[in-house]
Amino acid sequence: MNSYRLSLPKLSPLAAVVIMALLLAACSFVFAGKASAHGYIESPAGRALQCKQGTNTNCGAIQYEPQSIEAPGHFPTGGPADGQITGGGIYPELYEQTTTRWNKVNLNGGTNTFTWKLTANHATREWKYYITKANWNPNQALKRSDLELFCQINDGGAKPPTSVSHQCNVPTDRSGYHLILGVWEIADTPNAFYQVIDVNLTNGTGTQLPTVPGNVVSPAQTASSVQLTWSASTASAGIQNYEVYRNGTLVGTSTTTSYNDTGLTANTTYVYTIKAVDTAGNKSAASVALSKKTLTDGGTAYPAWSAGTVYLAGDKVSYNGANYEARWWTLGDTPSSSSAVWKSIN
Repeated sequence: MNSYRLSLPKLSPLAAVVIMALLLAACSFVFAGKASAHGYIESPAGRALQCKQGTNTNCGAIQYEPQSIEAPGHFPTGGPADGQITGGGIYPELYEQTTTRWNKVNLNGGTNTFTWKLTANHATREWKYYITKANWNPNQALKRSDLELFCQINDGGAKPPTSVSHQCNVPTDRSGYHLILGVWEIADTPNAFYQVIDVNLTNGTGTQLPTVPGNVVSPAQTASSVQLTWSASTASAGIQNYEVYRNGTLVGTSTTTSYNDTGLTANTTYVYTIKAVDTAGNKSAASVALSKKTLTDGGTAYPAWSAGTVYLAGDKVSYNGANYEARWWTLGDTPSSSSAVWKSIN
């Protein structure tokens, strides 16, 4: 039986080097055509950049790469799912949304400049800017229905420089806490880059509306009362007072950052929110809701724990809706179910 073997011509060393160089050049051309763009909004500072700067905390991986919020493009028909827009569907920490979760930049309505820092520029289809509607809920994750387009720039496939600025007219018919979403649509890939800016928007008069009261807690409860405290708000006109809402109904006001709600029913859960009011009558958005339950009839009401008080073994306190007893001498140790110093009691 005859056997056959295919013989390949031998290449000289020089020919092999030339062929290898051509192959490498071809590969470089292919990969260069598919290189990913990357970028973020640096002014006004977006949520992702403030994570990198440390102003926003507990941000996850985005603190190392604010330029990488890349997701499917053609927003709003395409793009990340509702509830995931602010993190591009890949950074879940950025989905979190409350009135106090993220640091805000002050922004006046009217003409504003938005500047992108591109760490890898690329052919661009368009840039789009959206803002939350006047009645949006800042305590729910961002949805498409919360947004409206207010600025659009068509680049027609041009490759931008590494720093890109756009002048856009921000609506002047709303004030307070709003989100601005910038979308960079890439021309030769199906993707886009998403950047959200948390802004404290003024209404064009230069007035800073009251900021939202934060850190609403209840240091003590009885069978018929709930004590509330919160952090102070600020406003250019000064804070006049705070409104306290129970189950959505205004039940009282306070000129300080505390309130004792009385006349309640034992063993009942109530939901509280706080609004700040400035001297011009402007009101902030409502705080994050706090749910607290009154004690049962006959339940023991212990004094509220204080960080500056020395407690001895056997001393009893209430803190954040629960009662605790000190096991030994303590000063400044916060009561909790995991504390070695304090034990939970009824």
